[in-house]
Amino acid sequence: MSILMNKSIILGLAVIVACMASCKESARYVARSDDKTPPSAPIFIDSRPLPGGAVVYFLPPDDEDLLEVDVTFVNTAGKRLTWSASYFVDSIKVYGFGEEGEHDIELIAMDRAGNKSGSVHATVACSQPNYVSVAKTVSAIPSFGSIILKWEDISEENVYVYANLKYTNDGKDHDYTTVFSTISSESRSIDSLKAGDNVPIDILVTVGDKYSNKKEALHKSFNLPTDIMIDKSRWSLPPYGTEIGGAVQAFGSYDQGIMEAVIDGQTEANGTINFYKTNAANPWNIIIDLGAEYRLSRIRTHQRYTGDNSTNVQGTYYGGDNVLSYNIYIWDPDSMEWIYCSRHDIPTPIVKQDLDYKTYGDRGDEAFLYPLEPGFSEPTRYFRFEAINGKYISEITLYGESGN
Repeated sequence: MSILMNKSIILGLAVIVACMASCKESARYVARSDDKTPPSAPIFIDSRPLPGGAVVYFLPPDDEDLLEVDVTFVNTAGKRLTWSASYFVDSIKVYGFGEEGEHDIELIAMDRAGNKSGSVHATVACSQPNYVSVAKTVSAIPSFGSIILKWEDISEENVYVYANLKYTNDGKDHDYTTVFSTISSESRSIDSLKAGDNVPIDILVTVGDKYSNKKEALHKSFNLPTDIMIDKSRWSLPPYGTEIGGAVQAFGSYDQGIMEAVIDGQTEANGTINFYKTNAANPWNIIIDLGAEYRLSRIRTHQRYTGDNSTNVQGTYYGGDNVLSYNIYIWDPDSMEWIYCSRHDIPTPIVKQDLDYKTYGDRGDEAFLYPLEPGFSEPTRYFRFEAINGKYISEITLYGESGN
């Protein structure tokens, strides 16, 4: 017999064996309508706690057409949850328990024909759910026309913060709920609250997960502090090159940019050229003489819209050479030095369409002088805007109250 023939025989036998194995395995995936015999029940072995869940270890039944082993339970919120494990594993992670402690579960085996075994009852323990951990850290800080919510979430599992606000203003009742995802941030602001002076706002914050579990985090009522836009008619800009407390006023007008444009009350919302551009190296300063003493609370900046790509709907908003990071300082007349307030990085908004970039850019970007605990600064006559990056800006607007 030739070597070639031997190889052919060996190859043929290998194909036959492979086909037999394949056919036997594929039989597992064929649901037989005449199969009325349920598989044996799985055997519960042990469990290990997880935050809001558990790892369930089991022995699957020895059934040739076993499809899966299901773990099912009703959580604290009254929702039935089912988790499925494939036939070739002996453990499964389950989540959705609403409270720390012991919980009852059921294990059921199911075959390809849909036959189910009897249920096996077991008790497993879970550690504190993530949404409960987050709820314990929630705080609400009243601010100017807004409320800042803060929380801590060290887990990788997304949970949700629900803030229900109620207040009455000008005879109209306001009652609405805002939802935040903890995976995107650990501090969010509820803005544009029109409560007015001495109008209490009731806020109820609850935290929940995707399994319908919820926990009340805080419930309180408070009045919001109020501020006003500072009148720019008394503002002026020290000449470029002026040094105050070691900070130097940036170079003046450059390449169509006019320094006075940043305090003229005009923006580039309508597309007209109205911006300041410097050729100074970063960082560079814009120092503003407010004309009187004020306690400052907020700043609103507007970017340049016109530019080389202004034919695009986005223009140069959130790009180009706009200032997108800056530091804020106030002048202390007693110590004769600049007092650092905060840094602000302007985020690029997430939009559904490019036209939305212009909507956000036209509105301007707002920041608190003290973002961690919003409030008024000490009285100051001089304000300093230190650009960390970028070369141009359209407008600076400040809010606060009289320092007298």
